[in-house]
Amino acid sequence: MADPAYRLIDQEAAWQTLLPQIRGASALAVDMEADGFHRYPEQVALIQVGLPDGRLLLLDPLALKDLSGLGEALADPKLLTVFHSASYDVRALDRDFGFHIGALYDTSIAAQLLGLERTGLANVLLEILGVEMDNKSKRLQRMDWSIRPLPEDAMAYAADDVAWLLALQEALAARIAALGRQAWVAEECRRLSEVRHEAPAPPEAACLTMKGARDLSPRGRAVLRELIIFREAEALAMGRPPHYVMHNQAMLTLAEAPDTPIDRIQGIGRRTLGRRGCELRAALARGKAAPPLPWPKPAGRNPWTPEARDRLTALKRWRQAEADRLALSAGLIWPARHLDQVALWPDRPPRELDLGEPSWIRDWQWAELGESLMRFLAQQGWTASPTGG
Repeated sequence: MADPAYRLIDQEAAWQTLLPQIRGASALAVDMEADGFHRYPEQVALIQVGLPDGRLLLLDPLALKDLSGLGEALADPKLLTVFHSASYDVRALDRDFGFHIGALYDTSIAAQLLGLERTGLANVLLEILGVEMDNKSKRLQRMDWSIRPLPEDAMAYAADDVAWLLALQEALAARIAALGRQAWVAEECRRLSEVRHEAPAPPEAACLTMKGARDLSPRGRAVLRELIIFREAEALAMGRPPHYVMHNQAMLTLAEAPDTPIDRIQGIGRRTLGRRGCELRAALARGKAAPPLPWPKPAGRNPWTPEARDRLTALKRWRQAEADRLALSAGLIWPARHLDQVALWPDRPPRELDLGEPSWIRDWQWAELGESLMRFLAQQGWTASPTGG
């Protein structure tokens, strides 16, 4: 794909001139770039907007101090906002600006519900529109989007991601309609539009979630906890991601052997070894002096009996058969968490076992597959009546 024409909007006067045109559009293509590979905490550093007339706008949120008009436009239920793989974008818009989407369409969701196996933007554009995107440069994928001025090739790269989104949405919507799956896409997109940013868990909680933490001794986990707290404070002070301070493996190595000289540990940043070496040694000392941190014991007995595992295997066979019938990925057919609950509690009505908030099971899944599931459960003799759900 040739580099699309674009316009960088980093002046308030130009932005205020364009805003009525954005508000009056029938649809917008939206994408964004953040600086999370290089800055901490990350922030949205560029917002790409494609208009129905083909214009591509690159909005600079670091320069434009009042983007509330964009938020009002995105919240308008009469204005269709098209993304590809919007999960991050929806959360980032909420986190950084408090913006929410009134009418969202995710072309990645539509592609999945069409049964496409490869749903990255380049793959979907090629299969649906025959448009071939240029190979994405690894350098541009990981560049620091907060630098100014942005290089021309970076801006062209960013604009490329929205250049064909509106045409792609129209083509996908037509194919979805031909299969009668409009309600499926609409529900998935509505649910996605309601997602909000959630504050991350306290950094010290990672001493129980970091890969490798379980293998440490209780004393080692206490040291790891202090190292994580130290790293988070340093990352915030530097404005750099935590791995700039110290890699996970370096922390695990120190937690296991806290008396090892820190200059012998690979994966510790030069600034950390130099200017902050004393603080790092103090964190190690606090961890060694802290009470041991045992691994939490599981609550109650393990409910996964051999019989329950056999039921889950049978339920997965049912799900795969339905996936084959609809030519979809099994993961789209029915939530795995609900199948777990049914396998564990086969005598309870399936609807009572949907413990999600919002519900795990979509309305379209119940409508399309609910009767099939109930018949399957009845055939297995796991429910008293097919009407019990």
